[in-house]
Amino acid sequence: MTDYPSIYRSKSGYEKVMALNDEALRQGPVPYQTRMINTRHGKTHIVTGGPENGRPIILFHGWSSFAAVIGAEFPFLFNSFRVYMPDIIGQAGKSDPNRPPTKGSVYADWVADILNELNLQKAIVMGVSGGGWITLKFAAYYSDRITKAIALSTAGLSPQNFSAILRGMVPAAIFPNSTTIRWLLDFFTAPTTQIGDRAQILEDSLKIQFKYFKSNAVPGQLPEQELRQITAPLLVLMGEYERILFPRISIERAKQFIPGLVSAELVANAGHVMTTDQPEWVKKRILGFLTGGLA
Repeated sequence: MTDYPSIYRSKSGYEKVMALNDEALRQGPVPYQTRMINTRHGKTHIVTGGPENGRPIILFHGWSSFAAVIGAEFPFLFNSFRVYMPDIIGQAGKSDPNRPPTKGSVYADWVADILNELNLQKAIVMGVSGGGWITLKFAAYYSDRITKAIALSTAGLSPQNFSAILRGMVPAAIFPNSTTIRWLLDFFTAPTTQIGDRAQILEDSLKIQFKYFKSNAVPGQLPEQELRQITAPLLVLMGEYERILFPRISIERAKQFIPGLVSAELVANAGHVMTTDQPEWVKKRILGFLTGGLA
């Protein structure tokens, strides 16, 4: 019996990842509040920011990550929206370490429990990468509880590009050092992007996560039947230099199967982390969609 969650390699590693969580909370774009809520799949940690009377957004981080970091990718949301950022269960945040099956409605039911605990009948739902997969999964089973949905660099619409992942991500996962992590940052971004001052911070954080957290695979492609159940208004954005997934397949599959799709777009000169590659374009497109200024 250990005194740390089994999804971490050691007690000291768990403590280091939790310290990353706390530091990200301190560095958030606005003051955050946190709370723990109960769901049928375990306790879930929620990070919240923005005006209390703002329109509610549920914002999901990517796989192997945690809620406190996702707010920094979308600082503009906190001006007028009430942003709720759950730590996805079984990932590197403060929620329970449960990793339920990805087939069926399990993760969608988990999100529904979150809305219930927050006393929200409906909300905007938005996610990045594996968080985009959760957005699509929730929309497949609970579209009636979504006002609008956004999935960026999202898993779930195409197969994963395993040959690219083998070249770009596996070295960092096995040998987390400065060379492999810098290689990974290049893998995530467009060829012309210069990360600049944030590179060292990102490098240090990713080293700790890869070294001490036991990542699990990003969920795969959602079946056609589930995509056809998505009737909520949905915006899908995929970077043209997306390497983890197949962006053009994702866009075509969204157009073919999702009734609620408003638009599926290829973002020029952007990779998996499009908020780093094209921050102003992404900001304008998201706010346009959410406020009704753009279709």
